[in-house]
Amino acid sequence: MTHVSPHPFNDLAIQFVGELFKCTIDAPTEEAHREALQAFCNSLFPWVDPADVPHPPHAVLTLLKEYHRDHHGIAWIVLTQEGLALFRAWLRSRGVDSTLWSS
Repeated sequence: MTHVSPHPFNDLAIQFVGELFKCTIDAPTEEAHREALQAFCNSLFPWVDPADVPHPPHAVLTLLKEYHRDHHGIAWIVLTQEGLALFRAWLRSRGVDSTLWSS
């Protein structure tokens, strides 16, 4: 079982990454993977705050800088700026006040 720190946003970050992985895991080709990832991102665009998006935007969208699970089952996630913007959009889409959490 994966454990995270007591901060509630850490659990939410794990859920966010889980949903991201779940939407792409069955993609049989690289193109299908890209399409599934794009659909996931597109579903969050209504909740994206333009202030969260890096300026200028990066040419290639990457969401995770690092994901690691240690031998104790503790997960560590480092989101890119784009990943953080989509995570905050994901929080807003679920009615969670993303301003309570800062990077």
